Amino acid sequence: MTAPATDPASSRARPGTIITVAVTGAHAKADVPALPVGSEEVAAAAASCARVGASVIDLEPRHDTSVPDVVAAVHNRTDLVVRVAAYARSETLSTLLDSGAEVLTCPVDAPEDFVAALREGARTRGIAVHHEVRTLEQLETLRARCAAETGPVHAVLVFGSATDSGMHGDPETLSRAVARLPEGAGYTVTGLDDTAVPMLLATLATNGHVRVGMADTLEYSPGEPVRDNAQLVARAAGVAKIAQRLPLAVSHVRGLFGLSG
Repeated sequence: MTAPATDPASSRARPGTIITVAVTGAHAKADVPALPVGSEEVAAAAASCARVGASVIDLEPRHDTSVPDVVAAVHNRTDLVVRVAAYARSETLSTLLDSGAEVLTCPVDAPEDFVAALREGARTRGIAVHHEVRTLEQLETLRARCAAETGPVHAVLVFGSATDSGMHGDPETLSRAVARLPEGAGYTVTGLDDTAVPMLLATLATNGHVRVGMADTLEYSPGEPVRDNAQLVARAAGVAKIAQRLPLAVSHVRGLFGLSG
């Protein structure tokens, strides 16, 4: 009997790409007029980014906005996975846990009592916890912290320029970081400022996921300001398609993150 034929293309298929957009960050609206600030502006930006390939939106607590209001507005306009940065210095933890976010990102260097409270609160609410890493040394802490975890582990790796004290945005450092991740962990990479494009390309080559957005870079190219967040997402989606790492649908991403719905 002849063995069934296999499709060579399917056997060589590469994993898809989660494209995350960080739309605002800590920039001041007065300094960056195009920056979306406030519930309706952020929700409109989220909708534009969803149309061109984003599946996750990263939000950071700001003094001039309410996290629950922004999360609700984004949910009303899109089906994006909403991930909120949980910093010990930001809004109260209970506010973040009850904000409607599906994922909270905890810095690996946060105080242990804060981490424990965040993880317990997230567990009781069915919220996933991701881990923000800014130095290679923090990856050792991450490995120890996640040793007993049974669900999906996902790290957000932040790279910067040579003048930053964190991880330098180059392929060699990315490779070293990936090698130190907990076994089986997923990871999203962002490059700050002028490392945004190099890290986008390097990450796609390592089968990682990518984050772009005005929170991380305000220049589309040297001397050319970013028009809006959708411009950055569209570029990332286009490069991902060229790399045969197609942007993943939101429903697929929820499965990878261990989320229901």
